[in-house]
Amino acid sequence: MWLYGAAGAGKSAIAQTIAEILQGQHFFLASFFFARNDPQRGTAKWLVTTLAYQLAAKLPQVFRERVALTFEQDPLIVTRSLETQFLVLVREPLLELLHSGFSTSNRIVFIIDGLDECDDPKVQARIVDLSFSLLHHLDLPLKILVASRPEMYISSSFDENPFSMLARTTLDHNYQSDRDIRHFLVDKFNEIKTRHRLRSYIPIGWPTENSVNTLVRKSSGQFIYASTVVKYVASARHRPTHRLEVILGIHPPSEGDNPFAELDELYRHILMGVEDVDLMLQIIGFVVLHPPRYFNSVTFIEAFFSLAPGDVQLLMQNLGSLILVENHPDNPYGEEVITVRILHASLKDYLLDQSRSKDFYLDHLKMHTQYAELCLAHMTALPALQSNSSHHPFTGMSPVF
Repeated sequence: MWLYGAAGAGKSAIAQTIAEILQGQHFFLASFFFARNDPQRGTAKWLVTTLAYQLAAKLPQVFRERVALTFEQDPLIVTRSLETQFLVLVREPLLELLHSGFSTSNRIVFIIDGLDECDDPKVQARIVDLSFSLLHHLDLPLKILVASRPEMYISSSFDENPFSMLARTTLDHNYQSDRDIRHFLVDKFNEIKTRHRLRSYIPIGWPTENSVNTLVRKSSGQFIYASTVVKYVASARHRPTHRLEVILGIHPPSEGDNPFAELDELYRHILMGVEDVDLMLQIIGFVVLHPPRYFNSVTFIEAFFSLAPGDVQLLMQNLGSLILVENHPDNPYGEEVITVRILHASLKDYLLDQSRSKDFYLDHLKMHTQYAELCLAHMTALPALQSNSSHHPFTGMSPVF
């Protein structure tokens, strides 16, 4: 099945809920959730090995032994093509499992969420082809759910035979999401009323039904709006009642065709709460315009912009509903680092579209020029840095510049 819809439509929430339900119902579930800003989940490098590992932990020993043998015979299997990995880590072990007498009454489920956030569009299409080819070559009770935006390469793959006959569910304007969004808002506001440190100051009747109705209308069918509102209102550093009043005070835009108009107003309001807007945009622009590898670590960003340690976290503290500054222990460099992560892909869309973001617009040319000038300055100082400290974030990183 292909579950698709626009950014913020609730695809990931649905996929996550399905995964949680299946976990408790004796399904053999393997899942992979792509995330564009995560170096481990922004590419397909770990997709097949993750699925194989999760299945090996749940399926009978014959599957586990076959996967272990593959790694023993080829320790570099993770560097092989996706086709090879699917063949030797999924298809062949499943065939061997079937031949061992594995009951077809058992159900195996793959969930691949956020496929459009995989960094290579052509790889997105290959994943569709490889995943669903399993359905046509194995006599197993296998089900596969892919959730994504309807991007060109993905849509083209699903439109081709034999995949054109697969089930599809769309979260477009015909999907009546208002009821689900209302349930989500009511549930989250109840959590705030019972868990927030200022809960004793929250009126019993908060929020009013009219307030919830307004938020449902402003969501325009997008869960990302409701989710962003909840995170903004739930801030432990602010009064929830006051923050909700701020949100409700945003004037509705004039009628138009832009489905993100009201979301844009919310983004704009939250971004205006930052003290140093120019520096904020420089940092967010740096994260948006550069690969999500070493460059989104707080240490690197602070060194790159000549900031004091802790400045990034202080600057971003009012953007918790949009930007996440968190410990990221699973990074390619084997050490725990604090990274800056943009929570919503639609925020990037907003910032990179001048007609929507206005003075918050991230101008590619302007940003790249600023970054190039900073790179040149660091290149000039690099020899001195290397001689003085082997621990400086730019040491050994000269190929970047």
